[in-house]
Amino acid sequence: MTGDRILDRTLAGRVTSAAEAAAQIGPGETVALSGFAGAGHPKAVPEALGEVQEWPEDVDVRHSRVAQHAVSGFYGALDVAVVEVAAMLPNGLLVPGSSVGNNQTWLDLADTVVLEVNSWHPRGFEGFHDIHHGTRLPPLRAPIQLTTPTQRIGDPYLLVDPDKVVAVVQTDRPDPGSPPSPIGEESHAMADLVVDFLRHEVRHDRLHHSLLPLHAGAGDVGDAVLAGLQKAEFEHLTAYTDTIRDGLLDLLDSGKLIGVSATSFGLSEAGARRFNGDIHHYKGRLLLRPQEISNHPEVIRRLGLIAIDSMTEADIHGNVNAAGSSGDFASNAHLNFFVAPSTAEDGAVSRIVPFVRHVDHTAHDVQVIVTEQGVADLRGLSPAARARRIIDRCAHPDFREQLTEAAETARPSR
Repeated sequence: MTGDRILDRTLAGRVTSAAEAAAQIGPGETVALSGFAGAGHPKAVPEALGEVQEWPEDVDVRHSRVAQHAVSGFYGALDVAVVEVAAMLPNGLLVPGSSVGNNQTWLDLADTVVLEVNSWHPRGFEGFHDIHHGTRLPPLRAPIQLTTPTQRIGDPYLLVDPDKVVAVVQTDRPDPGSPPSPIGEESHAMADLVVDFLRHEVRHDRLHHSLLPLHAGAGDVGDAVLAGLQKAEFEHLTAYTDTIRDGLLDLLDSGKLIGVSATSFGLSEAGARRFNGDIHHYKGRLLLRPQEISNHPEVIRRLGLIAIDSMTEADIHGNVNAAGSSGDFASNAHLNFFVAPSTAEDGAVSRIVPFVRHVDHTAHDVQVIVTEQGVADLRGLSPAARARRIIDRCAHPDFREQLTEAAETARPSR
């Protein structure tokens, strides 16, 4: 496999087994692993280690901030980075694979580096990445000069100091794949409501016919929205998101989508085979960036995204409990949607509640809530009007009476 995959002579001399590479990681050392959303994770060395203290461990923070926090020392020191790549070129240039994530930050911060060169990634991956090396810490941060989704502002390669690389491991193993979520009738109904709302915005001159760059979060509703856009009249679409799912490949293949920027793939096994088998078809229309850039509030705000994310629940005040990367996108998007069925547990539990258990998005940031019952456009409404609209438009009829009582109880006395 060394052939066109390991072109640096010095690093080629450090090829070893996964077990021997793992033996160079001492007990108690902290380890940062490459990858994002299941893509681009090292496969062999973590298995050989058996148990690894991943770094940072279980941190609950916006994805856009992890790199800055790490460089600032918020998480302590990093001993080892284990990073998967598609190829190694001379002078420490690395061709990334199916994700970028925080890989460059790990390579910069770690005392030592272990590289896994995975030949499952197409060699044609070279040129699909845009690695921005210019981010600085406050007060030296400069504007990120990115004004269109697929504009390049960096280099195609990750950089590593060859002297830090203690082992190189060769693999040929696929990413696990993210199976597409089954799209049921409820999801299709909610997707239709989102697409109709976008049509409404175009008719009222609040959006252009090509819309704005899209972010559709993971899950069956996000997949259903992408499928709905495939059939809709909108053309020349773009996407600026964190994860490329099968639905975005479908839109690229049909010509509806002209370009997409992300930090990682999140494809099914079939989607990965499609991409890997025809990789040159996508070159120039698809870019992978560090997650610090793909999720950056400044860029999201400038591009004016339409963000569509799933939610766990929403309350009558407009606060939302959601998961994943929605925080970076929804809080800074030009227009955001939070979407979920109105009930859970076969209708026994309402997803519209008096108070959410965990607030990921305050009512100040939430614009449109969608369930299979309908659409609540919350823009410009007072708190009382917001509660009324959420209950009337989005709550299941079985729960509206008790939610109305809760809203009356929560209303401040005069």
